[in-house]
Amino acid sequence: MLIFICDDDRQELKAMEAHLAKAAAELSADVEIAAYTSGESLVKAVEEGACPALAVLDIYMEGMNGVETGCSLRRLHPDVFVAFLTASRDFAVDAFELDALHYMVKPVTTDMFCALLTRLMARMNRSVQVLELPIGRGEKVRFPIEKINRIISKNRGVEISVQGRSSTWLPCLFREVEAKLHDEPDFLHLGRGCMVNLNSVRNIDYDLCYLKDGESFLISRRERSKVQNCYSDFLFRKMNAAKENSQW
Repeated sequence: MLIFICDDDRQELKAMEAHLAKAAAELSADVEIAAYTSGESLVKAVEEGACPALAVLDIYMEGMNGVETGCSLRRLHPDVFVAFLTASRDFAVDAFELDALHYMVKPVTTDMFCALLTRLMARMNRSVQVLELPIGRGEKVRFPIEKINRIISKNRGVEISVQGRSSTWLPCLFREVEAKLHDEPDFLHLGRGCMVNLNSVRNIDYDLCYLKDGESFLISRRERSKVQNCYSDFLFRKMNAAKENSQW
């Protein structure tokens, strides 16, 4: 997914790119970023055939400002999503007349870009479900739910394993994390202090759950019947989904 960012202040542009890249990594979004220092150069790139899914435009720029750039971009590429970044809300009305996806006030943060990408994916029918957990001092960390392999209670906190990343330890109570995932049908409780994503399971024996990454976990005696039933239901759902997809 190609995303354009544009700001005539190179330091601001560098910060935008860093926060956007970090947000994309947190959400496991496949993003390619192209940076421009003027609205004119961005529009020229589209005239030459570039097709961004999103353009993040600083409003206060020399020459063609952000709103003018957004208007020109929309004429060339009507389906593009546009978001605006500025130090003031003076142009907010103009921005929303363009049906802006988001309007962000500087200074930029990774949280802003996480919110922006989540909105973008929802509008593109690619909504990302995220597990958001506090880590102190008002800060939060996010994990794309579909990418989580397992969650275990460890050292008075939780250890979360995500595809393509090393495990992360957080000072959260396991029961609080479990409550946040209570309505997620693909997460299975194996016993005290252990949950797995069924999409990460290779197979389940009588008392052991084997993950695709080679890890294995003991299933508690009281949970064995429930685990077997949930795993069978999961496989059944997957089989039906595969059949439906093959019909199209």
